Amino acid sequence: MALEIVDVPVSGVNRTTARTPKKEMGKDDFLLLLTKQLQYQDPMKPADNMEFVNQMASFSTLEQITNLGKSMEKFIANSDSSYKMQAMSYLGMKVTAQPEGLPEPIVGMVTSMKFVNGEAVLKVGTNDVKVSEIQSVEYPTPA
Repeated sequence: MALEIVDVPVSGVNRTTARTPKKEMGKDDFLLLLTKQLQYQDPMKPADNMEFVNQMASFSTLEQITNLGKSMEKFIANSDSSYKMQAMSYLGMKVTAQPEGLPEPIVGMVTSMKFVNGEAVLKVGTNDVKVSEIQSVEYPTPA
């Protein structure tokens, strides 16, 4: 018995549109799968109650982890803002700093501040000092 190959026209089909798959599933995808599973289950062989409870627990865990991730993003944004405020509080203060590679500490008043690669750098006299190199901070003595 021979098979005959028939040429099938593909007019009207857009072959340039491709669906880009997501790299991870979210809680909405999980809930959709769970709903479809319940909708299409065999009524004569329903899903095991323990399996259903495990799936719901997994869903709850997924939701809590997602919420924790969002909370951490907010915390990091707030801590970055707090770091900048701390660095600005050094303006006008007398500091003692020990930069790496210098034998003597630098003592002087902080006159300006800038951020270099996300790290606060203070101007003390003619020297640039990182906030992490500061050893002590004092109110300046009145002149």
